[in-house]
Amino acid sequence: MPKHEITMSKSDTFEILLDYPKEHGINYETHESRERFYLNPNDPFLRMKYVVFKTDGLFFCAYDSYAAKAYTTTTYSGLYGSINLPAGFECKIYKKDILDFFFRMNRKKSGEKTIDDKLTITTRSKSFPKGLLSLKDVMLFLRINSIVTPVELLIQNNYRPIIRELNDRKIIGLETNQWICKKEDLEVFINSGGELIRNILKASG
Repeated sequence: MPKHEITMSKSDTFEILLDYPKEHGINYETHESRERFYLNPNDPFLRMKYVVFKTDGLFFCAYDSYAAKAYTTTTYSGLYGSINLPAGFECKIYKKDILDFFFRMNRKKSGEKTIDDKLTITTRSKSFPKGLLSLKDVMLFLRINSIVTPVELLIQNNYRPIIRELNDRKIIGLETNQWICKKEDLEVFINSGGELIRNILKASG
């Protein structure tokens, strides 16, 4: 007999995300209820849905929008906080892939072979801060990538300004270009992702 795939509607995936803050007693905000005012007002031409909450000092935000006037969509889930590093430094970090040589610009080495063998770092800065990433952090990042794919680790200025408390700050984030819709994936993304970000925050001083 042919297998029948179980598909989830958008309302199902929305409720799955809401289960996490509800089960953990965390205050949250959605496009249906803006009581917390975590997010800034949005373009009135956007049709969107989102779930955002703060946990252990970091913001989790799942966002999906359709801009009718531009015929474009934006979908992502991310975990974000602020970090204290030199103003000019920004980077994005990916699990190393053979195609990075062709599609990733501004590649830089961390200076640690065990890290550079596993990750691709892109930055316009002259160098990558020494000691910012440990091998333990790299393995944690790869573990997250094995469960939620693709994932990137980023440090950017004023990134995702839609999150009110992070406006005009240097942001550290873990992000995927999808709406996470499995409970086990969400647990790993938030728990292990939070551990990874806090490790880097500690290393950054």
